[in-house]
Formats: sequence, structure tokens, C-alpha cells
Amino acid sequence: MEIVVVLVLLLGTLLDGQRAPCYECEDYKDDHPLSSPYNEIRSHCSYPCVCPPGLPRCDPGVPVVRDGCGCCPMCARQVGQPCDGTALCDESRGLVCQYANSKTTVGICKAIKGKPCTIYNQTYDNGETFMLDCRTQCACKNGTYACASLCPQENISPRGSCRHPRLVEVPGQCCREWMCDGESVQSPPQCLAEFSPWTPCSSSCGLGLSHRVSNLNPDCKTRNETRLCQLRPCDSLKVKPLNLSHHHVRKGHECKATHRMSRVHLVFGQCRSRKRYRPRACGECGGCCAPELSSTVRVEFVCGVTSGLEDVELGSDLWRSEAPVHGHRHVLSVDVEWVLKCQCNPVCLAKGVTRPPLLHRVHRTAPP
Repeated sequence: MEIVVVLVLLLGTLLDGQRAPCYECEDYKDDHPLSSPYNEIRSHCSYPCVCPPGLPRCDPGVPVVRDGCGCCPMCARQVGQPCDGTALCDESRGLVCQYANSKTTVGICKAIKGKPCTIYNQTYDNGETFMLDCRTQCACKNGTYACASLCPQENISPRGSCRHPRLVEVPGQCCREWMCDGESVQSPPQCLAEFSPWTPCSSSCGLGLSHRVSNLNPDCKTRNETRLCQLRPCDSLKVKPLNLSHHHVRKGHECKATHRMSRVHLVFGQCRSRKRYRPRACGECGGCCAPELSSTVRVEFVCGVTSGLEDVELGSDLWRSEAPVHGHRHVLSVDVEWVLKCQCNPVCLAKGVTRPPLLHRVHRTAPP
């Protein structure tokens, strides 16, 4: 019995001088490979923890933290103050304990500043957040920076029925929005097409004018429109008359309602068409020959500096083989009536009376 008591007392004496393992010190060693040797750091800690009563009184703005052994509260060390494995620096201010060499057991709290970032001749501090523009926010981190879009919807292109999607600026708003081309852009439903027929050419031969009222324009507004026209030249078209009594044409002769002209320029005033054309003219078969079918084409003219539609000389020849343009030139686009097919009536009707239907058309009679 006495031997057992002696062994217990001896074991207790041995255990009283042994320390518990320092787990906080091991973590510290991993984070600070250049600090003092592990055994010296570990010697700062003793377990079980014995701490003074109450919390320490720290200077204003200095936080209270637990020491490096994870035991007692302490005031976080500030810039220039000594530090070690137990006395920790204020991490909230970016302070770390720096040692002079691997044999030093006490270090100094210092702030490690990262490298600044320079973007477009503007310098930003490490950790600073800045805006490249109203849609892009960036952050500087030790000399490099990363950015994120504040308008993520701009990176999601619309799909499906969206035609020609594109980003457009919105007044009073930073983020752009997607816009699509729809049918309403090309032909607004609120615009009802209204136009009158073209009036007959104002000249029976030579250059004339034709008019109509139309809202076929981008503004959908009613406007007066004018086009050039010419049914036939006044002095160059010679056509044999039609025998109205017997509807007979002599052998080897013809009377055509529509004639194809040679290649010519279109000319009015000091303006001449860029290209040559082969227009069609209406014949004179003893009665009235007028367009039965025509269209309107837009022709580019090269004009003198002061020339325009106001220089139109009614009755002059619109079709000319040669027509030089003098003076400074500019381009003018003009609508022109383009005759496709003519019809001839035996009687010239009074102005304003509708033409009767086509009576007949006589073509070349083949010889026997």
C-alpha cells in the first residue's frame, strides 16, 4: 500500500512540470516559416490557461483579441510595437509581425502595402475599388485589377423573333438595352398608304410633267410629287397613219402603238442622266396613242451648280444622243415616267375624258 502511494505522488510530480500541446503555436509556425524556432515559440504558451481577471483596457480604436495561444484576451499590437507568437498584431488594419531573421524571437508589427494599379494614367491603391465607366466596377489587388459588369443583361443577347439585335443607349440610364428590328419599323401600322393616280403627261410630245399626291414617304405625310414624262419626240417620230375605215395596212408598212428608241441620255436644263437608256415611245396611228402601262423609275442626273426641276423646258426633247454638262456638277435624283406599253384609239378624246378600251392593234404584215 505504501509503495502505491509513493508511485502516485511521484507520477503527479512528473506530470506537474509537463505542458499540454500548443496547437495555436503549430498554426503560427505554418503561417510564419521565417519566425523563431518552433520550440521557442511553443515556450510562450502554458496550459491550462491562466488569465488576469476582466478585459484589458486598450487605447481608443484598438480592438481586443485573443492571444496567440488562444487563451487570454489582449490588446492587438499596433504599428511599431513588439510582437511574437503570443502577442498578435492588429489584422483588421493589415498588420503582420515581421522578424529580422529566423533566430529572432520578437518581431515588429508592420503594414505590408501591396502594389498600386495604374489604368489609363490613373493610379489606384491596393485594395481600392474604382469605376472604369458607369457600367464597369473594378478592384485593385497588388498591382493587378479585376472588373465586373454592373449591367449583366447586356451580355445576354435576345433570341427567337428578335431581328438584328443591337445595344442602344437609353436617356437617363447607364445600362444599355437590346433593340430589335420588327415589322413595325419598316411599315408602321398607323400609316395608311394614300396616293392619287398620276396625271397624264402635260405635253403630247416632248418633255412634260406628271403630278400626284401621296404619303408614301418615311414621314407618312401627304406631299405633292412630280415626275418627268415624254410620250414621243415632237419632230423625230414619223409613223404612217392608220386607215380607220377598213382597218387595213398596206403590205410592207406598219403602224405600231409602242416604239423602242435607240440608246440616249435623258436631258433637261443643264442636267444629263449618268447612264444611257432605251426608252419606249407611243406612236401616232391616226388617233390618240397614250401609255396603257407605265412605271416610275428614279434616275440620277449630273447637273450644273444651279440646275434643278425648275429648269424644265416643256416641249423640249428629253431624249438626246449627246448632251455635255457644263460648270460645277452635282447629282440630282429625279422620278421619270417609264412607258412600257401604249394603246391607240381612233378618236382623240377631250381632255379629262377617260380613254375607251383598246380597239385593236395592227402589227407588221408578212409579205406573201
